[in-house]
Amino acid sequence: MATQPIPFADDLSPRVSPFWHRIFPINIDLAMKSIFGVWSAYFMVNALRVILWGAPDHSHSLTTYLITAIISVTVTWALYRCLILVGDRTTSALLILTIPTIFLALAIAYLTDLMLAFPMPILDHIGANHNLPPDQVLSHFFDTAFVDYLILVGWGGLYLAMANSRKTQAALIHSRNLERVTRESEMRALRYQLNPHFVFNALNSVSSLIIDKKNGQAEHLVDGLADYMRSVLHDDESDMITVEQEIAQQVRYLEIEQVRFPKRLSFSVNIDDDVRGWKIPTLIIQPLVENAIKHGVARSCTPVAVTIAAIRDADRLKLVVTNDGRMQRSEDKGNGTGTGLANIRERLAALYGPAAALFTGNDDNDRMVATIIIPDEKQIFRDYCL
Repeated sequence: MATQPIPFADDLSPRVSPFWHRIFPINIDLAMKSIFGVWSAYFMVNALRVILWGAPDHSHSLTTYLITAIISVTVTWALYRCLILVGDRTTSALLILTIPTIFLALAIAYLTDLMLAFPMPILDHIGANHNLPPDQVLSHFFDTAFVDYLILVGWGGLYLAMANSRKTQAALIHSRNLERVTRESEMRALRYQLNPHFVFNALNSVSSLIIDKKNGQAEHLVDGLADYMRSVLHDDESDMITVEQEIAQQVRYLEIEQVRFPKRLSFSVNIDDDVRGWKIPTLIIQPLVENAIKHGVARSCTPVAVTIAAIRDADRLKLVVTNDGRMQRSEDKGNGTGTGLANIRERLAALYGPAAALFTGNDDNDRMVATIIIPDEKQIFRDYCL
């Protein structure tokens, strides 16, 4: 299973020059896009209205809206700097969006009229452009400021929502990065837990051959063991190999054990062609094959056949290890089989969650059958997708 790389939280914001970083120290992309986006939309909507229906007076000209948008961008940037000063304090941010923002909206209205009225007094300019009596000029001024206030508050709410979403996403990415590292460490530890157990059993086989004065077979076994250990101990980033590779490793293991039990051990392999490339955890069936030798072959005086099968069942992979021996339930932990089976279950749970399982038991022909069920990649329990 190929896992998708998770971005670091720092990668959520683009890299910028120190100059822009000083102007927008936090969430530069969110701040710039929202500020310029809101006021660009303000200008475009009003410009479209002027183009389609014309400007009734000077106060509704394109120049007026352009000056208002430019001043508003600067004032909104000042509001942004105020919001980042309070950080995560929601109450303080809401307070800024009420009282201080009123004065910022008044500043936009005042500066816009100041530039348009120069050198005429502001109130005279408003009254002349809108044909208003002196007692209604201030009312019109505050109405204009109130519209600016609503836009500023709307922008502030939008920015805070996006910034909070960014923070939540960064925390989620950080959490999943930690979870990924923990899961990989757990899986690698569980995998390496098998190696001393296997080496111990293999060395017992070598020792038995030496005691029996079968030095040639012992030498052959040591050579095979060295090749096998180089294969199974080879570390890679994913700890995943194909079904064909995994079963090939177990065949080499069985060939090594055949040196010890030449007359009692036979084995066969059955792999469906469409599952040969299916990725599975390395050494996932090693404890099952090892148990087949230990509880089937080693305790039997008659020939024992071990079968390894990999078949597709709908959208799931079944790895089945069968032997002619019979393992009693009372023997599970008392004779050391509990560690290997528990290891498989823990590795499956760490990688696939509840979508994978291990079942053991005896079939109708009194054969010991162990089955690992692995889901298709599309159904795997994935914590890496955002």
